[in-house]
Amino acid sequence: DENISKTFLSAVKKAVAADAIEKTPEESSLAQSFSDLVELQHDLSEDVRFTRASVQSFGVAEGTDVDPNLWTSIRLWQSYAEQRLVAGQNEMQKEFQERLVEYLKKDLGDKGDGKGEEELPSAIGFQDLSPELQAELIDLQKRMTAELKPLMLEQTLSMQKILEAADHEERVALMQYFVDAERKRLQAKKTLKGMFGGAPSAVTSRESDGDDETTTAPSEEETNKSQIFADDGDAFQ
Repeated sequence: DENISKTFLSAVKKAVAADAIEKTPEESSLAQSFSDLVELQHDLSEDVRFTRASVQSFGVAEGTDVDPNLWTSIRLWQSYAEQRLVAGQNEMQKEFQERLVEYLKKDLGDKGDGKGEEELPSAIGFQDLSPELQAELIDLQKRMTAELKPLMLEQTLSMQKILEAADHEERVALMQYFVDAERKRLQAKKTLKGMFGGAPSAVTSRESDGDDETTTAPSEEETNKSQIFADDGDAFQ
């Protein structure tokens, strides 16, 4: 197909042009840190992780006339932070949802109406929950606020700092800080996993790799699976 060939050639030309630009030591350090992070994500089978292919398309160049560039990587990183937050919410809600389903099944069974699971109500009011479930829900809301608020602040403040950066060099330094912080978090997780021989629970499930930051919310069936969102087709798994 002629259109596909043109698109492919255009992508190749962009990649060659980006590779032809000599990197500063700081840009090279950022690219290497990102590569190390991706390897760690795969070693730990993180639910939210970049594909290995994304290492080659992680841009560090200045300006927007080169693709990929630092700004495309900043948008990709923002998507990654958003998915970690969404996945964290889903993970914390999953256990309560399972408890709620059990409660509704038992409640319907006690009433003897013979309804199956497919006929469980789609919504239920707080006042209709048992006192035990009401207490669990209140506790869940408190935990979500306490545990996910730092992620929300990180997502907001990191983008704010990047937008306020004076120049390209400062943006590179900030991205280096964010990537290194995530790499150190996962390195600590890997160390603990090695010490105790268990697999620490993952926060979420997606792999990323590209240019389009559009993501879709997971369905209920996807809650227990690895979920994928793509930036150019193979950025996130």
